[in-house]
Amino acid sequence: MPGATDRFDSPVGTDRARAPRLQASGTFQRACSCLVLLFSFLLPSCAPQLTPEQRRRDIEYLAMWAGDYHPCVELNESLKGLPGYKALLPRYVELAETARTNEDFLHIAWGYANLIGASGHGYLLDEEMLTGYLIDSLWTGAKGMSNIPWHQFHKASYWAKLYDRSFVHPPFFVDRRGQEYFTGNDWSVWGRRIPKGSQILRVNGMTCAAYRASVQQTTWLRDVAGPVGGIGRHLLVVLEEGSFKGWNMVFGLPDGSERELFVPASKGLPRRHPTAFTDWRKDNCICLELAEDVGYIRVKAMVHFLRQKDEKKIRRFLEASGGAYKKLIIDIRRNGGGSTFYVYDTLIRPFLDEPATYTQVTGVKRKFLLNTEPDYLERLRAGLSIWALETQIEEIEPLEGFDPDDWTFFRITRQVRPADRYRFGGRLFVLMDGGCGSATDTYIDAVKRTGLATLVGQPSAGSMGGYLMATTVRLPESGMIFRMEADLDVNADGSLHEMVGVRPDVVLPDSGLPYRTDKEELLKDPWVQTVLNEP
Repeated sequence: MPGATDRFDSPVGTDRARAPRLQASGTFQRACSCLVLLFSFLLPSCAPQLTPEQRRRDIEYLAMWAGDYHPCVELNESLKGLPGYKALLPRYVELAETARTNEDFLHIAWGYANLIGASGHGYLLDEEMLTGYLIDSLWTGAKGMSNIPWHQFHKASYWAKLYDRSFVHPPFFVDRRGQEYFTGNDWSVWGRRIPKGSQILRVNGMTCAAYRASVQQTTWLRDVAGPVGGIGRHLLVVLEEGSFKGWNMVFGLPDGSERELFVPASKGLPRRHPTAFTDWRKDNCICLELAEDVGYIRVKAMVHFLRQKDEKKIRRFLEASGGAYKKLIIDIRRNGGGSTFYVYDTLIRPFLDEPATYTQVTGVKRKFLLNTEPDYLERLRAGLSIWALETQIEEIEPLEGFDPDDWTFFRITRQVRPADRYRFGGRLFVLMDGGCGSATDTYIDAVKRTGLATLVGQPSAGSMGGYLMATTVRLPESGMIFRMEADLDVNADGSLHEMVGVRPDVVLPDSGLPYRTDKEELLKDPWVQTVLNEP
């Protein structure tokens, strides 16, 4: 990795005179160091005791970082109609200074960061992400892709654990379709069954819309001016306050009847991948035949270490078809991203007959380029460039409306290498939705620009990286670590990517996700049927 050096001696007190083989193996020592330090990271963290002044400095640091470096905060206000982060700074400072507990302060900082990071990447790093960044920092012997030293991750772990413990969720997955909510899986209690696909009609005597509004007015979410992400999407993922036990709910069953039940609450956030359709840990890539001339590939996440395995799986599947497929569906709905190497090695290069060349336009705040360490800037760039046969970057005039004193814009020309061609010569369709972000957004953007496939579904999340990968922001007093967008990307149609995402070629209404990835379930899916019926 550019700029990385091996700076570690073993922290476990190895007697070098008695262990010459360990001394000779730098890789082994790094592995031992990683294991020991990772173990210490996973131990419980002591609760920090922050003064009102320290809490104030953290909020003011977020505001300073946003004004100097974030590419979207002004656009969020002018184009998305969100409250201005500058106008709300005094209110968030007051809330931070008067916070009674660490939990209160976490919610306030999270709320302000959510407003700042409302477009593109913008979230508090959870324990899984922190662990990944820590391992990267330890293994490289430097600051890795986070630009944060390994010893600063322990404090961040405390806040990630506290955030997870703040919430409760129901014992079933909630599937949002437009403004309506349905159960995403079967659930039973005391012999009474709520089948998958049952509509949630009332919660604690209120409609779903009224309940959602009530939660935002009566809990700490009233202090969150920006979007609330998964909290709004899942409806019943709410802050645990007092002795909260659960919800009184009325369900509309698929047979037309209604059923009222008490639904108990489970502590913590719901699992990130709650269904067989979205859980990448249970077979990330699934290939099956929907008809004699239609193949289907489901990719749940762009998992770096699975890219070779999944590429071989897809290759075997298409080879076994004998080239009979006239249509091939690649389903990436709710695929939140991962590795750009997976994207290009598995889903783009093997579909190319010759190098594909396309251009992108990206803007970055000048202060970010000037004040960020050159080695770290190179690391943020490298993760988006290595797959290309040739990448040319030239500075261009800023777009209209962007002050050249504040912005630097680049035109990036990429030429992507072809790889050993998959045995497929038909039409390629990609199913996409608002859950497609990060590296998956990068894939969708490349497909759009190259014309590799027909995009079907709903606009993507709007969180790819064109020039730079998303960066990390560590609050100086509390040690919370957020991930934020670093550049502003321009779509092929001239729209701003972080504001609208990538628009599909064929727009479809939200119909929810399949629960499983099997032929019977998929043939009932309206989006799949749209492709099957395409002439």
